[in-house]
Amino acid sequence: MVSFDVQSLFTCLPIEDCISIVTRKLEDNNIPTEYAVLLKHCLTSGYLLWKEEFYMQVDGVAMDSPVSPVVADIFMEDFEEKALLTAPVNPRFYKRYVDDTFTILPSDKVTAFLNHLNSINPKIQFTMELEANNTLAFLDVLVIRNPDNTIGHTVYRKNTHTNRYLNGESHHHPSQLATVGKSLFQRARGICDRKHLAAELQHVEQVLQDNKLRVPRLRHSDRVKPATVERVPAVLPYVRGVTDKVGYILKQASIKTYFKPLKKISQFLPSVKCQIPLQDAGVYKLDCECGLSYIGQTKRSIKTRVKEHIADVKHRRIDIYIYRETDKTRSGRHVILIIFARRHGLWWGVMWYTT
Repeated sequence: MVSFDVQSLFTCLPIEDCISIVTRKLEDNNIPTEYAVLLKHCLTSGYLLWKEEFYMQVDGVAMDSPVSPVVADIFMEDFEEKALLTAPVNPRFYKRYVDDTFTILPSDKVTAFLNHLNSINPKIQFTMELEANNTLAFLDVLVIRNPDNTIGHTVYRKNTHTNRYLNGESHHHPSQLATVGKSLFQRARGICDRKHLAAELQHVEQVLQDNKLRVPRLRHSDRVKPATVERVPAVLPYVRGVTDKVGYILKQASIKTYFKPLKKISQFLPSVKCQIPLQDAGVYKLDCECGLSYIGQTKRSIKTRVKEHIADVKHRRIDIYIYRETDKTRSGRHVILIIFARRHGLWWGVMWYTT
């Protein structure tokens, strides 16, 4: 058993190859290729900010883009088709999840297969992990090779796993605390075989007790739930003794309530990302091609204020306001006349002083 893993798949995806693969699949399925044009715009218009310098991303896709996982999966599907058709040896078993593969190969053919994978595309390189002590970790599953060459499986945890979850005495809604135990029990039943299930359930119960969490009770899956009316759910900050009572009242009206903490950890920690220019308030200067300059100050985002100036220029908004004030001194009567005019989307002031 061996696991092959792509090194930095998302940041190493060849954009041009991805677009050509998507275009070909669209043509094969009689789907308009305009979708590929939109995809190209999404993949080639990305940029990043590092140390107050902007860089264009030549290859690779953004990690937080919703289109990235889809493009990565389409590319890997095409990649593995080529790899398996031209492989020097056919694997006895081959399964892939995004960039991780679980493969069964003869031990003397593993290196040759790895070299073959790395020769297909220079930007897509694989690493491998061989089985140790007849076990191999794949995702959160520990695959076990039994003495009779059958396969067993149980939950896999890294050596750095601390078995620490939400504390049962923390300020969280009871439903959120109960979800911890339910998810752990559900994962155990979905991953473990019969031989390892009892030991995993015992481990989960001990972990829940250490974290002062309740062990979920067994419920009959064939129980019929009462009919409810689908309504827009409510999201409330959780305050013990207050919003949980509100949620109970809403439940009587068939309104499902989701509770969230008052503050998240991210709100207490400073951002490590570079700040995008013009996002804060401040003083700014705009130069016009006519030779005039404008200096303004705003309490809002400078970017927003500049957009308003651009809109004024685009729509040719021109307004004129006249301010007049009379001042009488010993030397005579003086008139101060100030004319404000909006030109080029900016306010300009001209003052006259007459006697």
